[in-house]
Amino acid sequence: MSTNYELNPVGYLVPSSVDDAVSLLTKYGGNAKAIAGGTDLLYLMKNHVTAHTPQYVVDLTVLNLNGVAYNSSSGLTIGATTNVSTIQSDPNVNQYYAAIAQAATGHPTQIASQATAAGDISQEVWCWYLRNNVDCWRNGGNVCYAVAGDNRYYHSIFGGNLCYAVHAGDLSTALFAHNATILVQGPGGSKTMTMDQFMPGVSIVDGRVKENSLRYNEIVTQINVPAPASGTLSTFFRMTDRGAIDFPLASASVVAETSGSTIKSARIYMGHVATKPIRASGAESAIVNQSLPLSESVIAQAAANAVKGATPLTHSSTNAANEGHGNAFRVWIAQGVVANAIRALNTA
Repeated sequence: MSTNYELNPVGYLVPSSVDDAVSLLTKYGGNAKAIAGGTDLLYLMKNHVTAHTPQYVVDLTVLNLNGVAYNSSSGLTIGATTNVSTIQSDPNVNQYYAAIAQAATGHPTQIASQATAAGDISQEVWCWYLRNNVDCWRNGGNVCYAVAGDNRYYHSIFGGNLCYAVHAGDLSTALFAHNATILVQGPGGSKTMTMDQFMPGVSIVDGRVKENSLRYNEIVTQINVPAPASGTLSTFFRMTDRGAIDFPLASASVVAETSGSTIKSARIYMGHVATKPIRASGAESAIVNQSLPLSESVIAQAAANAVKGATPLTHSSTNAANEGHGNAFRVWIAQGVVANAIRALNTA
């Protein structure tokens, strides 16, 4: 049995402006999707995933939505269609937002040169049930097969709602930690959203199950990150099964404000362990008011606090070879990832 990876015929629409792009998406409804890098959408289309194979694509690359700019007062601006490699290599991102630069380094060169900032934070989940066109919640069905099925690598260890697949973007975890905001254009004009507003977690939007709130006729135009206070340090750490091609089993980002050698405040987020990046408040409290370099006992306590309340999925099977295919092992990995991200503050 052969698999057909050819694209279905698709209409190609070229907008003249951001407003025109929104109008085209509105005109064609759920039958049109915005495209820029296309590294995720084209994959879904080639695999004929039912709910993600549009009749039309609206090309955003013709719009002036790319580039990185930094101002010491207003902070960092990343255009929606800026490719990930540009973010990774930008000197200001590396100097003032190390966690964002580090989050951008996990992509293979070919992907990084094509994938975009907005695409990374709004891409579909990599659950193998969806990617193989199974009729799950995200593909027009009404069941999450991963809850009782093979949930080892791409599913939440912190519970879920309807769909248990984890958010796949790398940049999102660092953007949450850096308190970024997202500029979104829709039929009603432009609006600014916090990361929590943009990505509230799994819910139904326009009749579809997804973890971000972006509607079918809205597009991300810009990502804004506040200027860091003096003495701010940031780190990002990920763990993957296969470094070159895989999404992380867990990631963590830390943004800490220091006064001298003392950590005065911290924002720690874990990625790839839940349906959206989640804040590890317990880990934050363990390192605040501690002095750098942090001791291993403080780091270990913070990491242990981060995974308290984890509820990994299980998978029982009548086939002994498949027994135990749950994702509890990723609780340990998440704890280690948080420890490494915090430990990196000592040399940041």
